[in-house]
Amino acid sequence: MSDFEGYPKGDPRTKRIEIGLLVAGIATFTLLYGTQAILPYFTREYGITPSQAALSVSVSTVGLGIGLIAAVPVSERLGRVTLIRFSLLASSVLGILTAFIGDWTWFLVARFLMGFVLAGLPGTAAVYLKEEIHRSYATTATSIYIFGTTLGGLSGRIVSAGVIEVVDRTGLADVLPMGASNLSILATAVLASICAVLCWILLPQSRGFTPHRDSVGLLVRKFGRALKDPVLVGLYVTGGLGMGTFIGTFNSLGFRLEEAPYLLSIGAVSLLYFVYPIAGYSSVLAGRAADRYSLRAVLPFGPLLGILGVLLMAPRPLVLIITGMAIMAIGFFIMHSLASAWVASRAVATTGVTAQAASLYTLTYYVGSSISGNLTPLAWEHFGWLGVTWTGVGLMGAGFVISLLLRRSRPAAPQN
Repeated sequence: MSDFEGYPKGDPRTKRIEIGLLVAGIATFTLLYGTQAILPYFTREYGITPSQAALSVSVSTVGLGIGLIAAVPVSERLGRVTLIRFSLLASSVLGILTAFIGDWTWFLVARFLMGFVLAGLPGTAAVYLKEEIHRSYATTATSIYIFGTTLGGLSGRIVSAGVIEVVDRTGLADVLPMGASNLSILATAVLASICAVLCWILLPQSRGFTPHRDSVGLLVRKFGRALKDPVLVGLYVTGGLGMGTFIGTFNSLGFRLEEAPYLLSIGAVSLLYFVYPIAGYSSVLAGRAADRYSLRAVLPFGPLLGILGVLLMAPRPLVLIITGMAIMAIGFFIMHSLASAWVASRAVATTGVTAQAASLYTLTYYVGSSISGNLTPLAWEHFGWLGVTWTGVGLMGAGFVISLLLRRSRPAAPQN
């Protein structure tokens, strides 16, 4: 049995892990959400509805969710770092190939496959951090990884929308060998490929990892154990509700802002995503607050801010929409960073199946993204922004109630 307790804060290998997972998060979420900012463009280019355009995001998250089921047993055999490296490189290659597909149906199929391969990072990142970083710094390190995912979300949206804007304004669409949307997807895939190479170089091999070769029956029993703790189940659902609100609202926002009285272009709408780094950094601050106080004490502030942000986006003034967008995003990132860190520490103390618990959290997280990512644009189609508002308030309200119940739960370990 190894006596390795994890790299402490300030250790050079801790920095390499932080930076490596930060760029890995950028690669993953650049690929995953690069189409979100150009959903209105898809409706015009392919003659489809907003909810159909949102499938370009949802099918990739569905693929990722299914891939998570395989990611855990594969990582327990091959190792976390090996899976993360190959997952990022393979998905980057698939992202490049996707850019050359012109048929909408086959484009969705390719996006699904890319999401499936991408599962290696989100399926193992929290467990990898728990194994390699000392518990006194693990929550903050996890929050830094979450911050990397926000930069990836920003990069994918800015790059894809920026390419569309340049093509439309310069008239390059008539001379390009591929459509503007395909070119924008290619640009995001190239960015992700660069980040994947950096992650491969930076991440040190695991020291806290012990290989496991479990039978199918044992794997099923381990996943069953990860569902026996009500606190863990509550955390899974919290992540799914937060992600569902976040993705569903942002999937619908571009359609609202391209209409009167705003009449914003796709490039102009993409500039609003610069709230992401600000919101994402809140996950780092929340992690520090949780290290100082407790996860259970800080978590309820996430959905509470989420509700406030969704309500602020309802009025017509653009300044209130942007403010609400930022507050809602801050609330979501607080929920996600703290819930994912709590899952890792709670699973160690109660079930002993950290990898399976982290996988179920991430699976629920992306199920929330996939379901609400399409239901919310559907609400927009039928009820306008009022439908989006009440969908978001309902999801975040449920998350707030669960977080209060979790706060009253009995701690399983001192760090909880």
